[in-house]
Amino acid sequence: MTSESPEIVQIEAPAVSRRISPDEIHETIRDRICLLEYAPGSLLREAALAAEFGVSRTPIREIMQRLTQEGLVESRNGVGTLVKPLDFDEIEDIYEMRLRIAPLIGELSPRPVFASHIARTEALHGRARAIVMDFDLREYWNINHDLHFIVGELIGNVALAEMWDRFYFQAARMWYDLARSLGPEVARSLVREIEDTLEALRGHDVAAVGFIQRSYIAYGLRQLRARHAPATASSEDDSQ
Repeated sequence: MTSESPEIVQIEAPAVSRRISPDEIHETIRDRICLLEYAPGSLLREAALAAEFGVSRTPIREIMQRLTQEGLVESRNGVGTLVKPLDFDEIEDIYEMRLRIAPLIGELSPRPVFASHIARTEALHGRARAIVMDFDLREYWNINHDLHFIVGELIGNVALAEMWDRFYFQAARMWYDLARSLGPEVARSLVREIEDTLEALRGHDVAAVGFIQRSYIAYGLRQLRARHAPATASSEDDSQ
C-alpha cells in the first residue's frame, strides 16, 4: 500500500429538500465515494453532511463508522474522516477474493429465481444497450448497481451475501475510475454480461449466474492490471 498522505479536499454540497432515512444517506454517500464524486483523500465533514441531509451529527457519525467498517473511509486523529486512497495492490486482492467466492453463489443455499428477477434483468438489458452509443458513467453505474443487487438476491448464505456486497463496493471506485476512460467498451461488456445472466436466469441456473459473475470479474481484473502494468514495470526499471 502507498505510504503517501492523501490530499485533503473539503466537500461542500447543497442541502436536500426532504428528510431521508439513515440508510438512504448511507447509500448516497457510499455511491458518491464509488463514483469518485468524493475523491480519494477527501475530507468528509460531519457538520456539512448533517446540514445537507437535514439531520443531527449523530446519524452522520454512525454512517461514517459504517463506511469505515466497509473499508471506504478512514479516520485520522486530528484530521477527521477521509475517503480512503485508491491502492491497486489492495484492490487486486479484493478482485482475487471476488473471483474465489463468485462460484459459491450457486453452492451455498442459493435462492430460487423468480419471474421478477428475469423481468428486471430484461429491463437492464435495454438500458445497457442504450449507453453503448451514448455512454453515461452514472447510468453505467446504476445498471451495474441494479444487476449486483439482483444477483445478491439469489445468495442464500448470509455471510456470503455480506462479503459479496462489501467487496463489490470496495472494488467499485477503481473500476469506475477506469470505466469512464473506456466508455463504450465497458458498456458493450456489460450488455454481454446481462445477456449471459439472462440466459442463466431463464434456465433457473443460479450456479451459472455465479460462474458468469466470475468471468466478468476476471475481465475487470485484466483491464485493471493492463492499466497499472506500465507504471509497475517503469517503477521496477527505475529501481534497477
